[in-house]
This record gives sequence, structure tokens and C-alpha cells, in this order.
Amino acid sequence: MKRVTARVTRHSDFSEEYVGRTITISLADGRSLSGVLVESRRYWIKVKASNGSIAYINKSFIVSVMPTSN
Repeated sequence: MKRVTARVTRHSDFSEEYVGRTITISLADGRSLSGVLVESRRYWIKVKASNGSIAYINKSFIVSVMPTSN
């Protein structure tokens, strides 16, 4: 007998739409960070901050992401 399994649908968190754009991220602790989104992975994002430093941020700590108009 053939076993039937349910399909898992993976939903996008839309973070790939902002790659290469300048964004402002609000974090759960109230801080915010501005910079260019360099890369987006399943659980982490990589941001090059406006001062040149690189920040790796766990997505579970992000409250909001807003594109910054250039």
C-alpha cells in the first residue's frame, strides 16, 4: 500500500525583496539599525551598517523592516 503524506508549503518572509536596498530594522529590544541588506537566509539576515560594519541578525528578533528612500 502506498503511503500518502501531506505537502508542506513554505511561505516567504519577503526579506529577499530588500536585498541590495537600504533598510531600517527595528529590533525586539527597541534598538534600530540602518544599512544595506546584503543577504537573507532562512533564520538570519546580513546587514552592512551605515558605519561599514557587518551585522548578522536572527530574524526572530526583528520587529519590522522598512525600506529607506535614497
